Amino acid sequence: MSYRMSNTEKWKDLWFSNLSPHGKLLFFYFVENCDNAGFFEVNKKFMLFHTGFTENELMVAGTEIKKSYIKSKDGSRLWLRNFLKYQKKLPLNSLNNSHKQIIILLQDNLSDETKFKGNEIINSLLPADLQFGKRRKAEVVKTDKSTQTEIPVNRPQRFIKPSKEEVFDYMVEQEFEMAKLQSELFYNYYESIGWKVGKNPMVIWRASCAKWMKNYYIRENVKTGKISKLEAIEKSHQEMEKTDWSETYKDRNNE
Repeated sequence: MSYRMSNTEKWKDLWFSNLSPHGKLLFFYFVENCDNAGFFEVNKKFMLFHTGFTENELMVAGTEIKKSYIKSKDGSRLWLRNFLKYQKKLPLNSLNNSHKQIIILLQDNLSDETKFKGNEIINSLLPADLQFGKRRKAEVVKTDKSTQTEIPVNRPQRFIKPSKEEVFDYMVEQEFEMAKLQSELFYNYYESIGWKVGKNPMVIWRASCAKWMKNYYIRENVKTGKISKLEAIEKSHQEMEKTDWSETYKDRNNE
């Protein structure tokens, strides 16, 4: 039996809240019946039986939530885009026993021509050394007249610009209280400067986003004079050490 985590923030998400009741039901049906890597095998007969939809209702609901999944090349499977993220399985680690089955399922679907072969989004979730088509190219360098040596070139990872929704989801995942406003500001700022860090192109947007949230807390602490819980405890202990308890209880002793 599989257990699934559910992110309650989806009820505040505009896309999800605007779904019809049929759209919401079908979305939950996919989440609860896909495999551990987020792949769902389409069987219309079972789907109609389990959901109670008519064929037309199923078609309309499937179209309504098409943003949430990617269809295989032969149409026999769906892959839920954010399933692994909301199940707290990312990043995948080949040494983690709970991740091994997920990695095998991803590899199986990526190696099949009829399924998801060549899909960059799914492939990018695999550990770097297990990704398909990621072999490094080599340069041939002459060391002398008779020999040549191949030197691998470490090429930078291709940057994929996030959407506003992805930035917001990441901030919510990090339990950042100002996610709604700051995700908008983060996206608009880097969009305006061409997604660069200094003079260099951005490589990992989540790293920049994490730094953005950290800087926000630093700025707010300076402006509001807030102190951390640890500092509050330390300050409290310091004040207690300075207290003259004989003076504090003097009046009580005289009662």
